[in-house]
Amino acid sequence: MKRVETTTDRSRGTLTYQLDDGRYVSLDANAVAIYGAENLVQWLGLERIPVMQNGRRVGKLPTDAEPLDALKREGDAWIAEAHLDLDTVKEFERDG
Repeated sequence: MKRVETTTDRSRGTLTYQLDDGRYVSLDANAVAIYGAENLVQWLGLERIPVMQNGRRVGKLPTDAEPLDALKREGDAWIAEAHLDLDTVKEFERDG
């Protein structure tokens, strides 16, 4: 995530960021000062959660995804079984 300067940020009291997936988000400047941009983006569910398979990152899922028994959550990532066809998991986005 990186900070992007926009012409409307100052008048609106916002700060704009480009997320890792290319989307843009404008956040309240006061909230960013208090909580930090990364925390706000996480709390708003805008960042996607990494998916690991065979010990490496292979893609991402939205923060509100509920892959049921297909994956298990460990820390800040979803862990997929080695044999799972991740392309059949709803909302899975493959890296690269």
